[in-house]
Amino acid sequence: GFDWGSSTTKPAKTKKLVADSSEDESSSSSDSSEDESDDADSGFKSSHRARKKAAAKRREEEETSRREAALADGTADETPETSADFERLVASNPNTSEVWIKYMAFHLSLADIDSARNVANRAFERIEFRQEGEKLNVWTALLTLELKYGTGKSLHETVDRASSTNNPKQVYLRVCELLDKEVDAAASTSGSSDLNAATTRADDMFTKMCKKFKSKKSVWIAHFQYLLKGSRHEEAHALLKRSLQSLPAYKHVEVMSKFAQMEFELGSPERGRTIFNALLEKHPKRMDLLFVNIDKEVKNGDMAKARALFDSVVNPVSHDRKQFKFSDKQMKSLFKKWYRMEEDHGDSESQERVKEEARVFVSKSSQ
Repeated sequence: GFDWGSSTTKPAKTKKLVADSSEDESSSSSDSSEDESDDADSGFKSSHRARKKAAAKRREEEETSRREAALADGTADETPETSADFERLVASNPNTSEVWIKYMAFHLSLADIDSARNVANRAFERIEFRQEGEKLNVWTALLTLELKYGTGKSLHETVDRASSTNNPKQVYLRVCELLDKEVDAAASTSGSSDLNAATTRADDMFTKMCKKFKSKKSVWIAHFQYLLKGSRHEEAHALLKRSLQSLPAYKHVEVMSKFAQMEFELGSPERGRTIFNALLEKHPKRMDLLFVNIDKEVKNGDMAKARALFDSVVNPVSHDRKQFKFSDKQMKSLFKKWYRMEEDHGDSESQERVKEEARVFVSKSSQ
């Protein structure tokens, strides 16, 4: 009958089937657990993204509400933050250079140089032609932009454009002032190459300006100041001689007086005194020159020399000064200035001396 050999193998087979079934259940359970974990992670990430999106939307709504409130109460024009704010401002204040310049600065803060240039060009078209000062302010801002972000070519092109629509001398003075500041900024840093480049560029522009407007004293005075600030005294004195050859004679006194004042401030007070002495020797009637000289001595802290200048007018013989009769009005102003100086820097004794000198002068003039 029965095949016992076959029957004896069935239990083993059964065991294998049970084991396989157990492994399948375990694998299925593990896969199910992993699927649940993946679903949880996906759900967490989705929830996180949703929260971020909702927070961003809330911030946007809050910003919109804040801007709407600012528009409603008028404070948006006080602190413009968007292009729309600036457009509204330039529409209501087209002749105000400050608004246009702030609009340019707004674009520069976003590194949008071309847009800043476009704003400047719009300003030139919108500002009325009578508002020359306002236009020149915007031109100065554009020149500053080209100096900082442009090229040498773009700077010179802008200078030429500005000169064709404004007072060219004023344009060059503004440009030279900007270049002078650039030299100062380069001097405060350690890079000598930057200083050399800035100095060369400034030198060229100052020289060009003095050639272009050689009959205008203001350009020479600006160049003197630039050189003396840089401790280039010999060059400054050589330039003074050239300026006197180019300027009409009636401008010489004022130019030399300005140079002497700059010597007190930026160079050598002794050289300044020498120039003033020469001027007063040649123009003894110019009490205005005397007063400027005295003011510089007082500012320099040399009260003895300031008193000597007053005394040289009151007692010209004792100072080997040419005698010249000033009017009573001029002498009155001299004694008043002298007395005010003694009030600020002297004492009761020095003040009494001024009073005595004034009494003596009145006594002599009434004889």
